[in-house]
Amino acid sequence: MKIIAWSYIAALVAVTLAHLNLQAELGNPFNMYRAGALCVAGMLARLAYPQSPSFTCLLMIGSVSVLGFSHFVANGSYGSPMDIIVDMSGGLWGIAIGAVLSKLISPSSKRTVLY
Repeated sequence: MKIIAWSYIAALVAVTLAHLNLQAELGNPFNMYRAGALCVAGMLARLAYPQSPSFTCLLMIGSVSVLGFSHFVANGSYGSPMDIIVDMSGGLWGIAIGAVLSKLISPSSKRTVLY
């Protein structure tokens, strides 16, 4: 799962750099696509690292920062503060969904003590 999560984040950066004119063509809806992609990245990261939510949060902050830098390299502008807010909220929702899925997939087994 860790390989999938890291590969997905790397693919997000590669796609951001590969489509230099895509952001200009799509305009504002591109933010929603990127927020959805970061939601999936947050979910995968949370599923990959279920025992360390702080690392998952730091990973998403780093991912948003790298994507912001990729956006700068691709377009020559940093974007607006709203882009960062949308990206961070997408990652946060992904972490929350991943936490719920993590609990559903592998609930912690409670030991029953028999006396």
